[in-house]
Amino acid sequence: MARILQILTRLAVRGVPRHVLDLSAGLLQRGHQVQLIAGQSEPGEGGLWEEAAQRGIPATYLPALRRALAPASDTAAFAALYRHIAHFRPDIVHTHISKAGVLGRVAARLAGVPVVVHTYHGQVEELEGASLRSRLLRAGERLAARRSDALVAVSGETAAALQKLGLGRPGQYRVIRNGVDLQRFSPRPGELPLGVTGAPLLGAIASLTAEKGLDLLLRALPPLLTAHPHLQLCLLGDGPLRAALQTLAHDLGVAGQVQFCGNVADVRPYLRAFDLFVLPSRREGYPQVLMEAMAMGRPVVAARVGGVPELVTHGQHGWLVTPGDPVALGEGIRRLLDHAEVRAALARAGCERASREFGLTTMVDQVEALYTELLAGTAHR
Repeated sequence: MARILQILTRLAVRGVPRHVLDLSAGLLQRGHQVQLIAGQSEPGEGGLWEEAAQRGIPATYLPALRRALAPASDTAAFAALYRHIAHFRPDIVHTHISKAGVLGRVAARLAGVPVVVHTYHGQVEELEGASLRSRLLRAGERLAARRSDALVAVSGETAAALQKLGLGRPGQYRVIRNGVDLQRFSPRPGELPLGVTGAPLLGAIASLTAEKGLDLLLRALPPLLTAHPHLQLCLLGDGPLRAALQTLAHDLGVAGQVQFCGNVADVRPYLRAFDLFVLPSRREGYPQVLMEAMAMGRPVVAARVGGVPELVTHGQHGWLVTPGDPVALGEGIRRLLDHAEVRAALARAGCERASREFGLTTMVDQVEALYTELLAGTAHR
């Protein structure tokens, strides 16, 4: 059994940290020794530290590790990571998210860790462009990629986009798609959320940040309300744009139809209540929440970004729309709201696909197999 250290920038209430907790818990159940290190969440993001403890995952909080570039705290975070790695002496260091990925991989190599792996959970906006900051970030990622034994991408689209930026070699990449716990996320009936009403009820679950496109969803609402005056939108999640989105809803005249529910510990009651799940993102990797919605038998409308087309075949498992376009988003939503039989057929097909392909066990199997292969190669060398 291996000693494995998972490092991520922050243990916020977001998809990537939930994925890391699922992976860590799955590896623990198979007898591996797993530890986790994470830094500061950003305002409004919440944290998953209590969930990590409940799932038996030893987790260390590193306050100097944070998303923003800050030379002093970054230096302190690097030193702390090196000390922790040297003390734990893992066989494998597996990093997630850019800041933890660069600092963690370099620290692991300096500490003599046999196997170093990094997962790219989607395209990183800050790496694109010609600004000095973008060039410096790309240089850091390229340095870290050269010190990695494998680079995991959550979708084929993510792997291709990162290689276009010069990050890593083609032979380093493995596509391992995220998975969900199909025992927890299933179409079985259960409790519904209190105080959430609407007929029909649209739902979105996302951090309240620009890349999630919730402003586009709000802008799509006014025309929809003409045909569906009792429509309500339930937004789960929190983040730095909450006040701006609430102001936008007020300015558009839809504040009375939008419920900002914040972060919740269990999204399943809400998913059961949604007549339609909407993912209006401008950028995505391989969105776990979309898989959860499909696994629970919810019809979905999603922007055609990142790995979403690898999850959803348009017109078969859900409805895909042009990203960044509130008119196209509204038309997609209205089409499904107006045609209950289409909505039901997409929900059934999406749920069937989820039950076949989205299992958490498959993802843990693939990661564990990668670890075993890389450790074997290290022993051979």
